[in-house]
Amino acid sequence: MPEVKNKTVRQRIIVIFLLLTASIIVIIGAYSVSAVQETKKKIARSGEASLRIFSESLGAQMSASENHMVNLVQHSEEFRRLGEETSRTQAYLDGYAVKSGFTGIITANKDVSAIMMLSVPNGLFMAQYGNIYGADSAEKSRTGTGLQQEMKNLMSYGPLEFKEWFERDIGGRKYLIRAVRYHSVYICSLIDLQLVMDRAVQLYDFDGIPGIYGLKGEKLYGDSAFSYEDVTKSPENDLIPVMQNKKKYLAVASSTERLNFVYLVPDRGVAESAGTLAPVLTILILLLLIVLPLTWRYMNRTVLMPLNSLVVTMEKISGGELTARSSTIYRNREFKQVNDTFNNMISQITNLKIDSYEKQMEADRAEMAALKMQIRPHFILNCLKNVYAMAETGHTAEIQKLILLLSRHLRYVFSFSADTVALQREIEQCLNYTELCNVGQDRNIVCDIDTDKSLNDFPVPPVSLLTLLENAIKHGYRENCELHVRIAARKLNMEEGPLVNITVSDNGNGFTEEQLKDMNRQQIPAEDNGNHVGISNTLKRFRLLYGEKMAVMFANTKEGGACVDFFFPTSEKTAEGTE
Repeated sequence: MPEVKNKTVRQRIIVIFLLLTASIIVIIGAYSVSAVQETKKKIARSGEASLRIFSESLGAQMSASENHMVNLVQHSEEFRRLGEETSRTQAYLDGYAVKSGFTGIITANKDVSAIMMLSVPNGLFMAQYGNIYGADSAEKSRTGTGLQQEMKNLMSYGPLEFKEWFERDIGGRKYLIRAVRYHSVYICSLIDLQLVMDRAVQLYDFDGIPGIYGLKGEKLYGDSAFSYEDVTKSPENDLIPVMQNKKKYLAVASSTERLNFVYLVPDRGVAESAGTLAPVLTILILLLLIVLPLTWRYMNRTVLMPLNSLVVTMEKISGGELTARSSTIYRNREFKQVNDTFNNMISQITNLKIDSYEKQMEADRAEMAALKMQIRPHFILNCLKNVYAMAETGHTAEIQKLILLLSRHLRYVFSFSADTVALQREIEQCLNYTELCNVGQDRNIVCDIDTDKSLNDFPVPPVSLLTLLENAIKHGYRENCELHVRIAARKLNMEEGPLVNITVSDNGNGFTEEQLKDMNRQQIPAEDNGNHVGISNTLKRFRLLYGEKMAVMFANTKEGGACVDFFFPTSEKTAEGTE
């Protein structure tokens, strides 16, 4: 039987202690290297996140201004009229109507410096300025004057055919410009790249070197000596080490549909990244054989517990608790920096979600307001002509009646501030409008009302049914024939739930077969050379209020007149007493 060498407990303890000490030293050394690298990565990731938020914000603002200009070309009657020569008064009114939408775009998009419009046939130039260069009002005025002259020259060369954003040097400053043309009227948006970057440095704490590049890699703004291809040629482009001005940087990149962005994050090196961790680790290694328990306790307090606190906080946040924050007092600069960076990142994401929701709400309200502004009382001039005719014939009583009815109508159309009104109030205005159309006229228009009294307070968009009534009178009236317009509202009990049905019908000319086919297929009729504008606006406003659950059907009555049926979802409580 082989002899077993017996060792003392002390020897075994020493061996175990030495093995444990060596293992701890190796682990501490490996952990130190890993912590420094991870800190660098998190700093680079933080810079990348800031760059991405900045690029998405700028891209969204560019899209918003571009969409507004394209929408003007496609849908604005005023803008289209400016493409041809008109009277000076009409051109000014149309230009003012178009310019009124510029303020909302400038206010909602802080990086858009200016929106300008030039009608070449009418010699009309209008502009709205946002954040432009200048230390005082006089210098900003000079900047605005220079931009106006440059844009007038650029648009007057015509025809200007730029289908994308392009860069141009104006007064020693670089601008991104997007121009849209309809015949001989131009509209363009300008973005001052230097002001954009100055604002980005303040908002996103860029302490490195940011740069903006075009889609083809051309540099538009920045001090970087590297091309976009140099930065993005590696699969790990977010951690490319580069040298510039004898300083080390980590390059990160981000892209949008229109621009490319690069941010060189300062590489602080191993010593600066490690901070106080390096001397602490040296002391721990030197004193490990003597104060191992104290060292373990110290490491547990300064490393493991803070790290565990960060992990717990991350788990809470990943579970949806975005308000969770670590309450640990960090004694290491790296952990404090990581914690602060992480907290700032979560706060920015939370604020971004809130801002995105608020911007969507603002967009919905802006669209609602824009749709309201498109509804115009087309018959006002006719009313004024009637007043003049009745004044000549001495019909004073009818003049008084017409003015009273017209004032009620205009007060309702132009003074409402809510997004909805009660159905009863809308119907009262329909009756007022019908009576107004009959004053001083040989024609006879009758508005029949058949509504469930329990629906008197049912919310509808202001001027919605009134628009359909106006549309019925405009297109349905026939000479020597009494026009009847019927507005009905009732409750329906369906298997899917209670519904409210509102019907507007007449005994006029009705829809053609082609119109019925197109409108029932599209649900919201397309505007064709000014046709269906009233119906289209009304349906869009109902969609904003009731969403996709709302339904509409277009048909002709047995008498041949037009009929529009709306169906709205409602609660069980509202639907009590259903027919």
